[in-house]
Amino acid sequence: MKSMVPKDTIARVFQTCSFNHDSTRITESTLTVIEEYLEVFVREAVLRSVENKDRVKEEDSNRLNNELVLTHKDLESVSGLLLLDM
Repeated sequence: MKSMVPKDTIARVFQTCSFNHDSTRITESTLTVIEEYLEVFVREAVLRSVENKDRVKEEDSNRLNNELVLTHKDLESVSGLLLLDM
């Protein structure tokens, strides 16, 4: 399966946002672990957003459309607990 976030992108984010010294390096094995963690995190965020959307849909019986469309608001509604759980 192809990675959701390329290792080069992960390394660049760490290099520009997290490391205080230009000489700091990140190993390939660390990038692999972070890549796997991000995949789990994103999947969990989507699953929780879908579950929350379904629950809200059941509570709001006035909706006519059966399509499931996730927006940033759906992610925002689950992000607090998701961050605490992860």
